[in-house]
Formats: sequence, structure tokens, C-alpha cells
Amino acid sequence: FISLPAEVGEFLLYIMLKMSQVKAQSKHKGILENGEAGLFKLELEDESDGTRKLMSLAPAIESVLKRGGVLLVDEIERELHPMLVNFIVAKFQSKNSNPNGAQIIFTTHNTELMNLELLRKDQIYFADKNRNDGSSELYSVTDFMTKTADNIRKGYLAGKYGAIPDLEIEEVE
Repeated sequence: FISLPAEVGEFLLYIMLKMSQVKAQSKHKGILENGEAGLFKLELEDESDGTRKLMSLAPAIESVLKRGGVLLVDEIERELHPMLVNFIVAKFQSKNSNPNGAQIIFTTHNTELMNLELLRKDQIYFADKNRNDGSSELYSVTDFMTKTADNIRKGYLAGKYGAIPDLEIEEVE
């Protein structure tokens, strides 16, 4: 395990305390109590998990797209609609929305993102767990003889690239 200097721990505690003081609300179109169309407010804790995740990611996405840099997101598809995930990834691929060459590095279980219309082959990596020692190896689609027209998702699900779960499921009685 990594040992952090005391100053880093104090800084993280300070940030966590400050974040707990932030009060976020969102506005939604809907029918108000008087029956008329209008905007109503919702507290962050009343929002869906997906909306809360988007609200937590949006400032980081906006910041890195404006300034450049790298954004790391674990399980990007968790709690987000697949079309929204595609939209976010496409923002990083577009020179118009990403003029400073920001990068997004994410993990996912969503094989629909293995799409050569969305990502290049050199942007798709697999993590394959060694069954003997538990270590993981990272490798790219480019390590395989693939054609641009190949369906990466279909090949992955067929086991062509490895990195598929070792399913040794015993029947439960």
C-alpha cells in the first residue's frame, strides 16, 4: 500500500469537508402544483444515480476539455445511459470540442464501446488476468492482426482477444 504524506491526508480531508458543504440543485421542466408547465428544483440527493454521476463528472469533463489533460473514469458506463457514454467519449474524439487534445482513459464492461466508428484500434485495450498469480496484463487491439472492417466487439465476445472472464461457476444447492 502507498503511504501518503500527512499534508496530503489533511488536504484530502479539507476537500471532503468543503465538498460536504456544497449544495447542488437541478431544475427540471414539468407540471407544477398549480397545473401549469414550469421549472421545478430538485436537491441532488433526490436525483437518480445516473444524474448524480453525470453532475459529478460534468465539471471534470468540461475542465479537461477546455484546458487539456487526462481524465480517468472507472466503469464509465455505470449508472449512465449508453447514448450518454457514447456522447462523452465522442466529445474527446472531436477536435471542435477538444481543441487541446485532452484524453479520457476509462474502464468499461460495455462491449458496445468497442466500436471503430467511435474509437480507433490503438485506443482499445484489454486487461487479462493471469489465472496463476492474479496479475493483469494490458494489451491493445493493435497487437492482433485486425482489419479496419473487423467487428472488434464480436471478436472479443468470441474470445479472439482474450481478456474474458474465467467462468467456473459451481451449481448452488
